[in-house]
Amino acid sequence: PLQVIQLIFLIQKEKFDIIHAHLFPSQYWLAVASLFKPFKTKLIKTEHSVFNERKKYLLLRPLEKIIYRRYSKIICITEQVKINLAKWLQTESNLLVIPNGIDIKQFNADAKNGIHINNLFDKNNTSILMTARFDTISKDHKTIINALKLLPPNFRLFFAGEGPDMNKVKEYTALQNLDSRVRFLGYRPDIPYLMCSADINVLSTNFEGLSGVTLEALASGKPFLGSNVTGVNTIVPNEHFLFENGNHLELANKIKAINNNSSLNEQMTIEAKAFIEQFDTHKMVNQYLTLYQETKC
Repeated sequence: PLQVIQLIFLIQKEKFDIIHAHLFPSQYWLAVASLFKPFKTKLIKTEHSVFNERKKYLLLRPLEKIIYRRYSKIICITEQVKINLAKWLQTESNLLVIPNGIDIKQFNADAKNGIHINNLFDKNNTSILMTARFDTISKDHKTIINALKLLPPNFRLFFAGEGPDMNKVKEYTALQNLDSRVRFLGYRPDIPYLMCSADINVLSTNFEGLSGVTLEALASGKPFLGSNVTGVNTIVPNEHFLFENGNHLELANKIKAINNNSSLNEQMTIEAKAFIEQFDTHKMVNQYLTLYQETKC
């Protein structure tokens, strides 16, 4: 309640044209604050996920409708996010889609020239990189570990990221006797360099809003494989970039095919680079700026 009061005073003092909210509970506090007069500031919100915990409880739907109606526009980061939210709110009148973008320039020739950073990736081995938070609810590290067991000994797996379930994944890796072939890199500020340096990028996951890792991997100039789940399967060029969620055998076979077939490797890279152009940050920014101008007027 104190935050709502602080918002009311701040908004009345600064007289903002637009306030853009992200995520719960800020979207709730802002909607409540907007009920107090005088209030001429327009509200915009971005919906980032296909699912939230509140959707488990139908009794919350009337409250959710009230909250969301306080916003002039609700930006959904994918078409699937829009579909799910429209179904929950039973309307799509103020919903629109603006996909998240990435800075493609980060994955330019300079990034590619950063190969074998600190001798991390051995030229004599095939390096597989997965960049993801260690969260066993949303991410699926076990499937890629199981896939590694089916690959030749010269395949190495690298995990970039942090999270509450890292130790669980480390314990599972040890149980599979793969300690010598798996490396945990922790937090890395140089993800573009890593993705451009690894031989294959993989994202094994249970669900996403719109997977930034997928977009970045597609821009890296290296082959990418992702789970066939919401938030990934609609932002890849075709089914060749996907494997069935939890199917370590299919993942292993696709990794082998990419590694053994240079033509397939090159084809996937070309398709990915052409496809990713639509997700350039500059396009996203222009769409946001246009929306702000329209909302203000």
